[in-house]
Amino acid sequence: MKLSAVGTRHFGHIVLLGQGRAASIPRDPLLSNARRRTAIVYLVAGMNGPTKGSTKAAQLGLKSEALRAALGKAIAGNDKDLVRHLAHSGNLPSPRPNLDLAAAFGVELASLPVDVTRLLRRLGSEDAAPDTALAFLPIAAAHGWTACIKKGREVEEGWSALEELAADERAPVRQGTLEALVSLATRPGQADELVSRATGWLDADDLERRLGTAALVVEVLGDARVQPTINAVDALFTYLSGAIGIVADAPRSAERLDARRRLLTSLSRTVAAAAGNWRGGEKGRQWLEEVCAEAKQPALRDALAAAIVRLRGSAHGQGDSVSDGLRRTLDASAKPPRDPSRIRPGKGRGKASKGAVRPPRVKEN
Repeated sequence: MKLSAVGTRHFGHIVLLGQGRAASIPRDPLLSNARRRTAIVYLVAGMNGPTKGSTKAAQLGLKSEALRAALGKAIAGNDKDLVRHLAHSGNLPSPRPNLDLAAAFGVELASLPVDVTRLLRRLGSEDAAPDTALAFLPIAAAHGWTACIKKGREVEEGWSALEELAADERAPVRQGTLEALVSLATRPGQADELVSRATGWLDADDLERRLGTAALVVEVLGDARVQPTINAVDALFTYLSGAIGIVADAPRSAERLDARRRLLTSLSRTVAAAAGNWRGGEKGRQWLEEVCAEAKQPALRDALAAAIVRLRGSAHGQGDSVSDGLRRTLDASAKPPRDPSRIRPGKGRGKASKGAVRPPRVKEN
């Protein structure tokens, strides 16, 4: 869809679009009028922004001399120009942050023979709202950490920072972190390292953080670019079982958490891949059958049912006999329905139950 298909007019901070649609986005001093106008068109008209993922050109580092100069100043302690350049060119707010720039920044930063951890901490700690240009800074930090890990530097601190970014509640930051982790996991041995690190993340004290990191890691492991690089399938099944356990053991109050919903969505795709065309083979299908036999939580059962449906698709190539057998196992593990004849009036939930009246007994002559 061309941008000219949707007309725009500025009235203060309100932008009117074609077909009577309107969007209100607060002004951001770091966005030019053209960039802000484009972002609003993307958000309201549902258009696509820059291409997802980073290109090969981005792996060569920064091309802009101004950005390189700003990076040099930031390393020396003055990050004002770097923040301005990254925010201006990061393509936020929009559905598609500039991941090419983030990847190029990470490559450039990791190639410097100096300590870059202070700068990465500064960028990663930016807590700007997701609909502002400054939300691009944590995305740049995520790519910076993964680029450093690829070079074998700042490894422990890098993984710790990626755990925090993976659980971020801002969608653009999670999107950028997802692509950073995918680019890392496609390197030899790094997908198995991600599984190992993420298994430890399941023990975090905060439930929402555990759910958030698991949701993003499970999505990474379900990516078609990552699946062929996974070798430690037993560790993978252990991790997926742990992620499923978080949902199964979570209190009822966790149902309102967006991180829980994201994890359930990610599980349906990745579980299907684990039981389908990964190197686990028959072991993967046996693992899924065991998971289906133990599943009790309704939302988790829905996610497993969606995974079984995916197995029928051409992407996994499993026959009807496999999916039908898994479906029977899942159905057999459902809680039995309550016998309505054993429900006593006044013992159920809600006001209607409390006000229920026993039917009168009929005396027999």
